Amino acid sequence: MSSSTPLQRPFAHSGGSGAMIRLALVNLVLSVVTLSLWRFWGKTRVRRLLWGGTSAWGDPVEYTGTGKELFIGFLLVLFLIYLPIVGGLAWAQVLLVAGNPLGGLVMSVLYLLTVLLVAVGLYRARRYQMSRTRWRGIRGGQTGSGWGYALRSLVMWIAVPLSLGWALPWGEMWLARYRFNNTTFGDRHFTCDASASGLYGRFFLAWISGLLFALVAAFLAWGAAEVARESGLSEARVGFLFTVTLAVVAVVVLALPWAWYRAGFYRNLAAGIRFEGSRFAADAGAWRLMRLVAGNMVISLFSLGILRPWASLRTFRYGCAIIGVEGEPDFAAVHRSDDAGPKTGEGLIAVLDGAGEF
Repeated sequence: MSSSTPLQRPFAHSGGSGAMIRLALVNLVLSVVTLSLWRFWGKTRVRRLLWGGTSAWGDPVEYTGTGKELFIGFLLVLFLIYLPIVGGLAWAQVLLVAGNPLGGLVMSVLYLLTVLLVAVGLYRARRYQMSRTRWRGIRGGQTGSGWGYALRSLVMWIAVPLSLGWALPWGEMWLARYRFNNTTFGDRHFTCDASASGLYGRFFLAWISGLLFALVAAFLAWGAAEVARESGLSEARVGFLFTVTLAVVAVVVLALPWAWYRAGFYRNLAAGIRFEGSRFAADAGAWRLMRLVAGNMVISLFSLGILRPWASLRTFRYGCAIIGVEGEPDFAAVHRSDDAGPKTGEGLIAVLDGAGEF
């Protein structure tokens, strides 16, 4: 695309924080009353508020998923996958107690299977959410294989520690390309050729800051142990002081370098995404991203997770504010797709990895 193509800002989010906070509190009360059964319908209401406050090229986005779909997906995974795995782990534990080496093998296989299933669940959750996203009467979608994504994730999880972290930019971008090359709107695919090229300078600073933080943390732990031994202070008080000091050091040493790296990652990723003749862009800056993440952490921690939907709202606003598009895609060439997506919600990730972000 020509550099002279004007950059549009077609995305906007008009959702109010007050409405989301009230919804989060209502969901809390109803979840308590229904012994957490309401959370599937509560999550759906949060998504409708998030999606409904978003507009693209002046037209609103709609979320069409239902709480019933999420609930049925949860039950299917609970009884067909989770409980059999728990039973298998219990059997493996019995074998281990009896001295049977087969128990260790069974447990290792089941743990590996669980890790892969979490990755499959993340991919299927994205497919469900995309299929329930509608704009101008046309739904999104996602093709590709959840197990293919899980195996790619496994390769990255092995490569990152073996490379002392240096495979992370490559691995994250590899997985992102797979997701976006399998993302659809109607009957048309997005394409993504983003790479980690140019990211390693930023990652070098982030990696060095991580190493420095590890050394400082080790020194502080040694110092805390010495203080506890010589001063006679209680372990609880020394532990509290150590935790507070470590948190301050993390903000000073880690936050800005990693925010700078993540901002560069999002810029690279967005610049590699195309759809129907248009290329995307992301005006991601380190300071703004750091404020977003820090604010979301404070909201989630101090509300004990109750106000996480508010944090999600802030993330939606941030995404709409920074995303630009060079030119306007040829929407006239886009037609409805026959693929309605999965019939049930993201049960895998809800059972194996918690309730999800929103």
